[in-house]
Order: sequence, then structure tokens, then C-alpha cells
Amino acid sequence: MLNSKLKKVAAVVAVVLCLGYVTYDFYFRLPVKRAQTAEQKESAKLKVGFDKFNVLVLGIDGRENLNDRTDTIILASVDGKTSEAQLLSIPRDTRLKIKGSWNKVNAAYAFGGVDLTKKTISEFLDVTIDRYVVVDFNSLVDMVDEVDGIEVNVPVRMYVPLEGIDLKPGQQHLNGQQVLAYTRFRGTSEGDIGRAKRQQEVITLLAKKILSVSNLPQLPHLISIFREDVETDLSVKELVALARIAPDALDNGISTLVLPGKNKKIDEIWYWEPDVAALAKLLTIPITKAVALVH
Repeated sequence: MLNSKLKKVAAVVAVVLCLGYVTYDFYFRLPVKRAQTAEQKESAKLKVGFDKFNVLVLGIDGRENLNDRTDTIILASVDGKTSEAQLLSIPRDTRLKIKGSWNKVNAAYAFGGVDLTKKTISEFLDVTIDRYVVVDFNSLVDMVDEVDGIEVNVPVRMYVPLEGIDLKPGQQHLNGQQVLAYTRFRGTSEGDIGRAKRQQEVITLLAKKILSVSNLPQLPHLISIFREDVETDLSVKELVALARIAPDALDNGISTLVLPGKNKKIDEIWYWEPDVAALAKLLTIPITKAVALVH
């Protein structure tokens, strides 16, 4: 009789746990896109390929009187079904139309904040931007220090004392301030393009560190800090959903691309002239080949 009761209790517990997981799994998912016709889906693929959950990541200086332009512009695209992610960096000197006039893309934030920046990028890439994240210098430093730093292989001597940049080459453990210096340095042959790649590298390394076994118990605390330190319209539900997808996305290999183009001088001002046709081609081939071509 006792054994029979124990079996019933175990069965009830199993059902409750199962229902709890199903509810959790259903609730903590990224928003589902509106239904598209086959023609609309094909059109999106041909244009750019961002037909998933898209988050615009903007990095600003954060120091007094230096919040008017974005140093970092990254469009992150996440597929909740396949757990695949893609980061597209848009160099800050990219020449785009802002309010009908040609300018550097980082001026959009100065003219109209997040809303105008979203509108400018959305129209340029013909993509829906679902959410945004604005990170300043202090936010990055705090997040890196909260997980006790990250391991980075610094490729060259980075020394710009007036900007607090002083890193020697080689594999090393960097704290928040050092990571900030690493992401800001532009003094390589690739200039701003190289910096964009380092920013993508730091995002990937930081995500791995946050989701490491040792830091998993801290995840709710880290999400809380993230929401306090950055400006975003991502909900807690969406942040948890992204945290659930992240390990598989990292295992799948995050696709990191920099907007193709070339430096061009127009009216005595240097711009990054974008090549959207080249970007569209890169997004239609396998991730590993695309990364090899851009990097």
C-alpha cells in the first residue's frame, strides 16, 4: 500500500515538474515574428537576411559631454528556433542618409538618439529592429569586472596614454578598464574595421564567461546589473530567453561580420562607403565562408 502511494506521489511530482518546465519553456521565448508570405520571406533573404529577432547594440562614450555619437553600432540577429546568432558591425564612419542628407552613421544618435539611429539602420538594411541596447564605457567595465575579467590575446602593442590605453601583446587576463582599452584602440592597419572586430570578439568572450558553469548561479544577479547599467527596451522575459539560447548559439559559432565597403574621401571628409551587394552575397553563403571572406 505504501509503495503504491509513493508511486502516485512520484507520478504527481513528475507531472508538476513537466508542466512547470513546459510553462517555463513557453514563457521564456523570444517574440514570434508576424507571419510572412513566401514572397516576403524570399525578398528579405535577397536583401540582407535579417529576418529573425534583431537587437541594435549601440556603444557611447559615457563621459560628460561625450554622449552625442555612437562609437559602436552592432546589429545582432538571433534565431530562437535554431539557436543561431549573427553580429553585423557597422563602422561609425559609414556614409548613410540621415534625415535626407548624407552623413556619418554615428551622427544619427546626436541628431535624434536611439529612435533616429534605429530608423537610419532599419531603412539602410531594410530590416525590422525589435529591441535596442545602449552601453557606455562604465557599463562595459562593470560587466567585465563582475565576472572577474576575460582572457584576451592582444595582437599588437596598444599604447595611447591620453586615452588610457596601455596594453602589451600576448595572451593575458584583462580587467574591465583594460577590455575597454582593447575595444577602443584603432591604431592597427585595419583602423576602425579592426576595432569593430575586437568589439565583436569581446562580446563573444564576455558571453562565454557569463554563461560559464562558475557564473551560472550569478545569472539572475548579472541580468539585474545589466538592466541597471544599460539603457534597453529588452524585458526580463526576453533577457532570460536570450540567456537560454546563448549557450547553443555559442556552440554553433556566432557569425561575425563587418559591413563590407571601402574608405572614400568626399568633400575633404573620409567616409566608409558601404557595399550592401557584397553584404547580401556574404549572408547567402555558409557562415564559416562568410567570416573567412570578411576577416
